[in-house]
Amino acid sequence: MKTYIYIIAILLTFNIANAQEIRYVNADNGLFLRDTPSQDSKRIDKLVYGTQIEITERTNLKLDVKDKNDVVSGEWVKVTCTDDIHNNRTGYVFNGFLSEHRIDKRFSIDFEDFTMEFENLRADIIGNEQISTHPNNSIDAILEIGETVQGKMVRIRHHSKYKSIKVYQRHENSISIQAEGPHCDLVDWKHFYSAWEPLKDTKKAGVFETVTYNNKATDKFIKVDILEFKNAVKEHCGEEWYNMIKDEKKINKGASSIGVSKIYFKVIFTTMFDEEIEKVIAFDVPMGC
Repeated sequence: MKTYIYIIAILLTFNIANAQEIRYVNADNGLFLRDTPSQDSKRIDKLVYGTQIEITERTNLKLDVKDKNDVVSGEWVKVTCTDDIHNNRTGYVFNGFLSEHRIDKRFSIDFEDFTMEFENLRADIIGNEQISTHPNNSIDAILEIGETVQGKMVRIRHHSKYKSIKVYQRHENSISIQAEGPHCDLVDWKHFYSAWEPLKDTKKAGVFETVTYNNKATDKFIKVDILEFKNAVKEHCGEEWYNMIKDEKKINKGASSIGVSKIYFKVIFTTMFDEEIEKVIAFDVPMGC
């Protein structure tokens, strides 16, 4: 009996010793990964908010870091980045900005002068997987099914000094033809565009709250000729879809409906030299879901 207890004790000790210490970066502006446990050491990478890492070694080297009006205490730990994007890089971080609880990453887009981040949002950039300095003024992205950018927090992280940051939002409405599940969206035809609306500032600098649209806003559309509309359905969707709306006298009735197909955000970043840098990101919104 004592032999069995001894074996179990050894197995428990082995499992505890080999248990993974998974943590998540909880620093709003990211956390430096360094090659040695020192603030003067070389920076290997900057781990973004929500990055998953594994602690592989504790150094017992204590450190206090001032964060605005607070002092955060902790120690240097050796870690391995378990996220694929970091290719399992190894280095040292200050553990005062690590969390035991899983943190959802922010959807972010990097420009030369600032980074735009959306909290708790699943989306993909269309056509450009990695963007450090985008040469154009606009970027296209697509939301995952079931996701929304309405009622979210947007954070603008500036890379240089600035005079002002303003963020605006507008939406695009399109027509969709609905069946019992399938749908055909006229995203290449006519649209309604709302006016640009400034986002509300929050109590945190550089953080804004996105606009949430009501039914009145999502139902708006321009005046269209009903015959032109039916021909557009026949051309873009086909005869089967045309038969579903051929007897309709107006849009947004019967099988046709109006919904949000894109949401745009415009950032106007004014530098210390009064240069206005304007960037736009357009999110494709899956319709009929």
